[in-house]
Amino acid sequence: MKKTLFIAGFVSILALLSGCAKTMQLNDPALYDQYLTRSYNQPRNVCYNAVQVTFRDRGVELTKADPVEGKIVTEKHLVAIYAGYGVVGSISHRYYIDVTGDDNNCTIKVTKYKAWKGGNEVPYVKVDDIYSAYWAPLFGGFESNFDSEDETSVRTSGDIDQVVKQRTPDLQKIYDQYRKKNKKLQGKVTLKFTITPNGDISEISVVDSNTGDSGFDEIIKMAVSTWTFGKVAKGNTTVTIPFTFSE
Repeated sequence: MKKTLFIAGFVSILALLSGCAKTMQLNDPALYDQYLTRSYNQPRNVCYNAVQVTFRDRGVELTKADPVEGKIVTEKHLVAIYAGYGVVGSISHRYYIDVTGDDNNCTIKVTKYKAWKGGNEVPYVKVDDIYSAYWAPLFGGFESNFDSEDETSVRTSGDIDQVVKQRTPDLQKIYDQYRKKNKKLQGKVTLKFTITPNGDISEISVVDSNTGDSGFDEIIKMAVSTWTFGKVAKGNTTVTIPFTFSE
């Protein structure tokens, strides 16, 4: 069940998304640098997991979660309902977040923020008020989840599927080029490999193939062996994945 913030007070809630005192356009890069970027002495994967856990705990679905690129996008989600003077309305948010860094430090940055008042998207906000009401608590949620032992600290099938989906077009390009010298080439190559906590592939092998071309199978195996799946806290993951090729 989604956790939505219900707020009474018509004038105060409208001030969060409008007003003449220190407003900033949502397409202003300075808005994101000043209010929506924080750096931490935490590994990148810890910060990435903390962002995922925070939104999950708030009942917010993610429309994109790419651990390799460190990108997260939320759905458009309801955060407040206001009432006053016979009017009832709502406020919704959507966040586009990049998590960058290394094994020692990370930066969590909202690269795009979208807000709606009712059904209308707003182009600017009253930044100090909306920072206090929403953005500061959001980053506080990230920070409180740095030590989370959530299941996202291990590799999930969704993480793996996301990378496979992104990288499979690279294999198709190899197939298209290879088929120029083998017009009959088609079929399926099934690979088995282990993904380490660092996201690298080890112990990769062809476990099944009906392409009739072992040279092509070997090239596909070598291409996949270079993929990375993003770092997680612990645990090797072994998978078996079929790749189908046809004209």
